[in-house]
Amino acid sequence: MAVRQGYGTFLVAALCLATWMLCGHAAAAVRLELKLDKGKTYYERSLIEQKITQEVMGQQQVINLAIGIGEKLDVLEVDQQGNMRVRHTYIRSKFKQTGPMMAVDYDSAQHATAPAGAEAFAALLGLSYTMRITPRGEVLDITGIEELAKTVREKAPNADLSAQGNPVAALLDAQTVKSMTENSLGVYPDRPVAPGDSWTRTRLTKQGTAMITQHQWTLQKLEGGVATVSSTSTLKPDPNGPPMEMQGMAMKLDLSGTQESTIQMAEKTGLMKTNEGHQMLKGQIRIGSSPQGPFDMMAIPMTIETKFMMEMGDRMWEKEAK
Repeated sequence: MAVRQGYGTFLVAALCLATWMLCGHAAAAVRLELKLDKGKTYYERSLIEQKITQEVMGQQQVINLAIGIGEKLDVLEVDQQGNMRVRHTYIRSKFKQTGPMMAVDYDSAQHATAPAGAEAFAALLGLSYTMRITPRGEVLDITGIEELAKTVREKAPNADLSAQGNPVAALLDAQTVKSMTENSLGVYPDRPVAPGDSWTRTRLTKQGTAMITQHQWTLQKLEGGVATVSSTSTLKPDPNGPPMEMQGMAMKLDLSGTQESTIQMAEKTGLMKTNEGHQMLKGQIRIGSSPQGPFDMMAIPMTIETKFMMEMGDRMWEKEAK
């Protein structure tokens, strides 16, 4: 009897130990960071779809916009700190806009010649710039943007690339490219995390207008070498940000809202296999006669609904994003 009791106690203890080890393994913290190999080539594509609804002089206007970019990423160098020097080359572009003043539909995968209004998107193809980025997705420096911008202007002389609202203009400014890259790639925590852990970051971004964005990410689960991360953000205008200038007028964009997305991240490399989400901004545009204000000439109510998708991998995608 004593032997049986001892054997039973041993089984219970072993079961408890095994359960503890399994639970401990499941909850083990991991370090999520970007780790690209020198000499390898990766691919990245993104698609942004927006519906802009505004009211001008009592008339509602709806503008639908879609922008798609595909890039080849060649890893030229990785230093001892893990910082990566990567050459980005544009290999695909897509631009579609419908609204009261314009109708354009261009996809480089289907059209050899760009229609009017999309020439600058076609001019990007084959052009490169180089970026040095940390394992946390922070951009250390960018080179080649000035040369790229010069070439785009030469290839698309009729495109108005000086307008702040031009989507290609944002890709020709090094500071804006840095801000956009860090906003999309700067999702990695500064410490090892386990499922259920969260981390936060506040950023000042300038993509058309200056916005303060407060991000929070939560590691939902680790499964099959893939980390599932949920992201929630709040956005509000920077009160000290400069106004936009367009067609002789100055504009203050007082828009705020929220953003949510789900990221599927490869645990080994930190590549975002997918990042899909949506954003909603509401508010108004206030118009003035000068950048110094006051902005009391007109107020235009506006809503911007955005769906976005980004994915990265070591193989070129087989199907186009929809």
